[in-house]
Amino acid sequence: MARADRTYRLLIVEDDEADRRLYTRLLMRQAPGAFEITQVGVGAAGLAALGTGRHDCLLLDFNLPDMTGIEFLTEAASGGDLPCAVVLITGQGSEAIAVEAMKRGVQDYLAKDNLTPSSLWRAITTAVTQTELRQRLAHSLRELTAANAALEQEVLTRKAAEAELRAARDTAEEANRAKTRFVAMVTHELRTPLNGILGYAELLRVEGGLSARQDARVEAMLQAGKHLLEMIERVLDFAAIENGRLELHPVSVAVRDLCDRCSAFIGPIAAERALTLHMVSAHDAPQRIVTDPARLRQVLLNLLGNAVKYTHAGGVELRLLAGASPGGLRIEVADTGPGISEANRDRLFQDFERLSAATSVEGAGLGLAIAARIIGLMNGAIGHTARPGGGSVFWLELPTADPVPPPLEVVRANLPLIGRRVLLVDDIAMNRDVIGGFLRAGGHEAVLAKSGQEAVQLASEQEFDLILMDVRMPEMDGLEATRHIRALPPPLGQVPIIALTAYNFPDQIALCRDAGMDGHLAKPVDYAGLMHAIADTVARLKSQPVERSANPVPTPDNDGNRPPVGFDRALFDQTLAILPPGEISANLVQLRGRIEQMSQLLGRSTPPALLMQTAHELASVVGMFGFSALSAVSRGFECAVARDVQQAERLAGEVQSASRAAIATLDLLLHGDLA
Repeated sequence: MARADRTYRLLIVEDDEADRRLYTRLLMRQAPGAFEITQVGVGAAGLAALGTGRHDCLLLDFNLPDMTGIEFLTEAASGGDLPCAVVLITGQGSEAIAVEAMKRGVQDYLAKDNLTPSSLWRAITTAVTQTELRQRLAHSLRELTAANAALEQEVLTRKAAEAELRAARDTAEEANRAKTRFVAMVTHELRTPLNGILGYAELLRVEGGLSARQDARVEAMLQAGKHLLEMIERVLDFAAIENGRLELHPVSVAVRDLCDRCSAFIGPIAAERALTLHMVSAHDAPQRIVTDPARLRQVLLNLLGNAVKYTHAGGVELRLLAGASPGGLRIEVADTGPGISEANRDRLFQDFERLSAATSVEGAGLGLAIAARIIGLMNGAIGHTARPGGGSVFWLELPTADPVPPPLEVVRANLPLIGRRVLLVDDIAMNRDVIGGFLRAGGHEAVLAKSGQEAVQLASEQEFDLILMDVRMPEMDGLEATRHIRALPPPLGQVPIIALTAYNFPDQIALCRDAGMDGHLAKPVDYAGLMHAIADTVARLKSQPVERSANPVPTPDNDGNRPPVGFDRALFDQTLAILPPGEISANLVQLRGRIEQMSQLLGRSTPPALLMQTAHELASVVGMFGFSALSAVSRGFECAVARDVQQAERLAGEVQSASRAAIATLDLLLHGDLA
C-alpha cells in the first residue's frame, strides 16, 4: 500500500527525454513531493546507477539504444535477485514481452499510450510494496531457517549430552552392581570358613574338659566370631537392598508380642551393663499391623542394641504409640546416653557412617542405613530427635495397610476311603519317606518308585488303585511316564493318576491334564490335603466313564498367593509323627545338608540345570517339613533360572536368606532348644 508520508526513490531508464519529462509530470501531479527521481537515457547508465545507489523502484523502457529491457533485467539480476522493484514501460504492447519480463522479476507492465497519473502511481507503489513484502518474507525465512538450524544443533547437542549421561549412568550402575556382587561374593566366602570356626569352638565347649583359662579363650573366640558374622550378615543385607533383591513378606503381626521378644533378646545385654529396659504401650497404639515381622524385628533389635551399647547409665525405653496416619504405628526407642550433636545428625542413616562418639563401639556403620532402607521399603519413615534432659529418641512410623487374609485352614474330616494300593513315584528319597508315611498313616499301602521308568514298569506289572506321580524327574519325567501308562491295556492304563508338583500354575495344570492325569496336588504335601485328594479323585472317577482327556484337573484350594510363613511348627511335627522314630534324626540331618548344598551352589559358578534341579528338590523337601518361606522362594528361583536371569539373581539372595533362617531353626530343633 502507498504511504502519503513516504518518499519513493525512483530510477527512470528511458532514451526519450520527452517521455522522461512526461513520467515526472504525471507523478508530480498525482503525488507532489513523493518522489526523488534519477533519470538516465541508456541501459549502461541505468545499470551503473543501480550499482551505486539504493532505489525503491526502476521505471524501465523496453527499447533502449544499447540493449533491450530483457537484456537489462538479465544483467541487473546477475548477482541474484533484482535490487529493487521494476515496472516495465513499452510502446509495443506485446503480451509476450510482458510474460518474459514477469519471469525476470518485473512486478508490473504498462503501455506508454495508456499512461495516466493514477495508473503510473499505482503501478510504482504497488510494485514497491510487493517487493518489500517479499524481501521481508525472505529475511524472515532466512532467520527462521537459521533458528531451525540452531535448534537442530541444540537438539543434537542435548541428545549427545543425554547419551553421555546415560552412558555414565550405565557405567556407574554397572560399577555399583559389580561392587555389590563383589561384596556379596567376598562375604559369602568369609561366611563358609567362619561357620566352621564357630562350629569347632562350640564343639570344644560341648565336649568339655576345658580349663577355666581355655574356656575363657573359647568364649572370646565365639564372641569375636559372632560379631564378625553379624557384620557379614549386615553387608549381605546391604548388598541385597542395593540390588533390589530384598523383598518383604507382609503378614498380620501382633505388635506387642514382637516387641516383647525383641526386649527379651536385648534384656540380658542391658542387665550386664546395669541398665534398665522396659516397654510402655499407649492405650491407642494399634494391637496388630500388617508388615514383615522378620524385617521389623531386625530394625528394632538394631535400634535397641545401639541404645544399650551407647548408654553407660540409666536405661532404655521402648514405646508403642499411635502413628500419625489412621491405623498407623509409631515405635520409639529412648535412651539416656550421650545423645547426638546437631552436626552429626545429618550423618545418621547414611552408609558406613560411624559417629565420633561411637569409636569405642565395634561395627561397620551399616545398621542404621539398613534399617532406614527396610523402613523405606515398608513405606514408612524413620528418624531421630534429641531427648529432653539428655539422650536420644530413635523413632519409626509404619502406615496402615490392607489386611492380609489368614491362611486357609485345613479341615481334617474323617475320610472313609482307606486300604487303597498306591504307587508313589518321586525321585527324592526324603519325599518318598514322608509321603509314604502319610499314606501308611492314612491306612493305605504304599509302593515306592524312584523314577518314571520304574513307575511305568510297576504299572505294567501290577494293579494299583491310585498313582501319585511326581512331575519333574530326570530322564523320564512324570508327564512322559503318565503317557506311557495311559497306553497300557485296561485296566492297567485306566488307573487314576494325581500329579505331585511344586507348581500350580495354569499352564502346568494344563500339561498334566493333556498328559492324562486326573488330579493335581501342589507341594509341599500335607497329610489332610493328600487324603482329600485321594478320596476326591477316586470317588469322582468311580462315578464317571473313563475318558481321561475330558476330566478336568482340579485346581488346589490354595491359590499360591498367600504370604509364605517362615516356619510352620505344626506341619513340622505332623511330618515327624509320620516318620519311623529311628529315622527322624537322620532325616533332619539330611534336610540340613540339602539346604547347605543349595547355599554352596549359589556361592559359586554352577550350571543352570543343576541349580534348577537342586532348587526343585529343595522346594519339595523343605515344604513338607514346614519351611514354607524357603520352599516358596526356591520354587520361584527354579522358574527364574530358566526364564529371567535378573530375577534369578535377585531371588538367589532370598534363597540364601531363607536358607540361613531354616538352618538356624533346624539347629535349635536338633538340639531340642525350640519348644
